Amino acid sequence: MWSETERQVLDDLTRDLHARGWASHVTVENLLGTWREVAHDVNRYKLTVDDFTNDLTARDALEEVLRHCRNEEVCKKLMTNIDEADQNYRAATDEDGGVALSRYYRVDSASGWWWRRCPRSGALADYLKAT
Repeated sequence: MWSETERQVLDDLTRDLHARGWASHVTVENLLGTWREVAHDVNRYKLTVDDFTNDLTARDALEEVLRHCRNEEVCKKLMTNIDEADQNYRAATDEDGGVALSRYYRVDSASGWWWRRCPRSGALADYLKAT
């Protein structure tokens, strides 16, 4: 999926994330993988709401990556993958203004749109609706 040159750009973006305080195990590629998985499986999410909010921070980090990406080809590839996952997430969730998740995580005006959506079905949706 990524050429050697593109991987170098991703490595630079990963180092930039680390310099801004993201954990040392975080990489651009694992953030993208996490977001794609969460977006695809949100209605089958089996972990806790704390795990879910942690997984949503992957999308926050990807937003930072996009802001700092200076390589047009890498940015375009990243955006294509992120857009696809975003579409999946929007299709499987409902806008709720952040009400459900704000009981477990700080959701404010600076939070991304993904924090203002609730899974449409599944165990996590049931849990969020019950609390």
